[in-house]
Amino acid sequence: MTQSLVIDASLILKTVLPNEHQNKCQQLMTAWQKANYQFFAPTLWLYEIISAITKAIHFDMLTVEEGQHALTLVQKLNIQLILPDDNLTQSAFEWTLRLKRAVAYDSFYLALAESLQVEFWTADKRLYNSVNNDWVHYIE
Repeated sequence: MTQSLVIDASLILKTVLPNEHQNKCQQLMTAWQKANYQFFAPTLWLYEIISAITKAIHFDMLTVEEGQHALTLVQKLNIQLILPDDNLTQSAFEWTLRLKRAVAYDSFYLALAESLQVEFWTADKRLYNSVNNDWVHYIE
């Protein structure tokens, strides 16, 4: 049986970009890959990843080569991107209101994990703390 997870952009960025938590995140991703986990994310995941990498390049936090390397690592992760349908959009809307957020980006991850009935993993402590559900997990 294949296990599945929804993972957000913050977790992947901490996995592929230099930071103090990179090794821990890489180890977790490697363990999941070895266990044949299937990864899911809403399509906005890719926009968030690319924007964060190009922003880091723009502000001289990464070289173009480092950014390209990070993008290559992201592309090797085989994340299944899910285009939100009406049900997922409605659920994201409800999550956004429930969390009292002004924007819905994080809510699409929560809605997707809820609809797939799988765990959601994030490196966003604020998001994790705001949800307080046992299927939502935080890695620093």
